[in-house]
Amino acid sequence: MTIISFDDVLKLKQACSEKFKEHVHFHDACGGQYFTLETDSDEIREFIKEFLIKMDYKVNFDKSGMSFTFEDA
Repeated sequence: MTIISFDDVLKLKQACSEKFKEHVHFHDACGGQYFTLETDSDEIREFIKEFLIKMDYKVNFDKSGMSFTFEDA
């Protein structure tokens, strides 16, 4: 699992908030970083994937589609 910079976290959170009014929750624990969404939406997930691939990150959503982590693209 890739650890991303706080600056990149802020960019993601701001982009999702502006486009969808979606709050992306950032969780940072000793096991690594992960993120959760409040809304179950294919459109939001696709936006996140496309937004972050431009920053050289690959997004891995869990089975629920509401939680994700990153890997280097």
